[in-house]
Amino acid sequence: MYTKYNSGLFLVYKGEARAVIVRQNGAIGKEAIDELRGRVRKATGVDLPVVDAEQLENRHLPEKHVLVLIGPGPLTEELGIRESDFEKEAYRVAAIGNRLVLAGADNAALLYAVSYFLDEYMGVRYLWPGELGTYVPKRDSVELPAVDVTRRPEAEQRRLRTAHTGSEVERWLGVHMMGSRSRFAFGHAFTEWYDKYGNERPDYFARPPAGQQQVRSDRVKLDLSNEAVDDAIIREWQAAGAPDNWNVTPNDGNGFCVSAGCLAMDEPAGQPIDAIWRAEGNLTARYVKFWNRLIEKMRGINPKVTLSTYAYSSYKEPPHAGLKLSKGIVIGFVHTFRADEQWKGWYDTGAELFLRPNWWHSGAIAPNLMLHATGDYFKYARQNGMVGFDFDSIMGYWGTQGLNYYLIARLSARPELSVDDVIAEYASAFGKAGPMILDYIRFWETFSEETAYNVSAGNGVSIDPNGRFEAVVKQYGLPSSPLNSGWYTLPYLYTDPVMQEAYAILDRADLAAANEEDEVRARIAFLRDGLRHLELTREVVRYGYEKTRPAGATLERFRSLSEELDRYRKAISQRHVIWYDVLKAEEKERHIPTEPARTTGWDRAGAGRTGGAEPDEPFRGL
Repeated sequence: MYTKYNSGLFLVYKGEARAVIVRQNGAIGKEAIDELRGRVRKATGVDLPVVDAEQLENRHLPEKHVLVLIGPGPLTEELGIRESDFEKEAYRVAAIGNRLVLAGADNAALLYAVSYFLDEYMGVRYLWPGELGTYVPKRDSVELPAVDVTRRPEAEQRRLRTAHTGSEVERWLGVHMMGSRSRFAFGHAFTEWYDKYGNERPDYFARPPAGQQQVRSDRVKLDLSNEAVDDAIIREWQAAGAPDNWNVTPNDGNGFCVSAGCLAMDEPAGQPIDAIWRAEGNLTARYVKFWNRLIEKMRGINPKVTLSTYAYSSYKEPPHAGLKLSKGIVIGFVHTFRADEQWKGWYDTGAELFLRPNWWHSGAIAPNLMLHATGDYFKYARQNGMVGFDFDSIMGYWGTQGLNYYLIARLSARPELSVDDVIAEYASAFGKAGPMILDYIRFWETFSEETAYNVSAGNGVSIDPNGRFEAVVKQYGLPSSPLNSGWYTLPYLYTDPVMQEAYAILDRADLAAANEEDEVRARIAFLRDGLRHLELTREVVRYGYEKTRPAGATLERFRSLSEELDRYRKAISQRHVIWYDVLKAEEKERHIPTEPARTTGWDRAGAGRTGGAEPDEPFRGL
């Protein structure tokens, strides 16, 4: 793309500062100022001075010096640009005379404005959190472009969930313009109801059929046929002031209602009761009827009210053509990345749609890179009514899955890009090793497509029944839930020949980058650390899980491997290859045998008999 410039005006010219950053309003815009200044410094080696607006006259700047105005203040207002003029999340990047204005509605929008400038005119790429993951092309000059754009992020909600906090992670999310101006609330809405109402009003809740037990309290489902449930929801809504949006998303997991009233709401009728309870039925019809009934009552009180809910688990498929969805239902769509017809089916109901996938839970810590499948689906959803997105979650496996996270972040900020464009951006940060990194990415994408992990959208939705993942699960009787199976299948999928082929590509990358800057070689090492972590984790799982335990294995050897893995994880976590605390918590929640307390069978000779069903049971319906 050809960029026009303001002739003779520069922020930096041949290693010399030709601009000052004007601080107009105290701490407002500090993060944006720091980001612009830091990236200009990394690109050119030049520190742009920061000057308070009231001291500007004392600087006696040359006439052609550029004044960089970030945020609200007197100099911005002299140009007719006021903070109050901006819609929420809107920002403006404008070159007006010798002034570069980076303005916005709030601090987040100011960072969006700086991010736009750095992306569009300096080629800065934020691959992963931290300095190593920030690619800033070297240059000796930064010219002032001829620009005047006012924008705001296209999707009204842009959320990539993360369990890890910290300034580098928050900065990464901010420069990729994550945020929200949405009025809709989502999330499992009734997690406290059973504890709150269970004793007094047991009729509100689903009861287990014979031979089954009640699920844990935060996952207990409602009896949708009982209109007293409607009354309770409406009471809580009115107590909150009868707002224009109310969240009625069902609780997670299994345990769906099997009362006569609930069964009478189902289409098709006659589904097996145990299957319904275990989240293996099609319950869309009952939920649509419930939502329609509820919103009709609530609109008698507030005609503008909308209801937020998920299409997920046993109710993720769209309703049949004869069952209409009332106006005002907002759907968070939880499905696979091969669900074009299902997305279109919900879109055709008139619902406003949010993309709410669990794709990044599949494959555990391995390089599961379904890049074109997920990226193209994201673009399809955007082109077919996507109001916003909420991904669960960035697990922090940046050394193996970071390109998944970068891809969605970039397609959100720059929807005109293709998946291949984003992959090329990522590889460009590796200098002369870029072609080898493209080979490395293609290797793992092909491997991922052939493996075809299932996806968490209710009991694990199949991507390809003939893929490697389902083949090894069936052959060896392994766990199959997307939330734990990625670990148990590591020894079967990521064999030594597979790992050697991946390492060989990185070896070629190292040779190509021999004369590159240290930062380029360190990025290759970052990917290598991700592979080594995969390899160490594979071995710990091999010893820790009875089914894969080698003959002659000892608890002492397992402990040694587990301790080695733990030390390695702590070391690489400092560079965001993984997130140590997040990973430890995930493995504990999923009862992955990577620590002695979570292993069994050391008192038995030979491989154990623990099957796949037992580890899967806590994740039924997820």
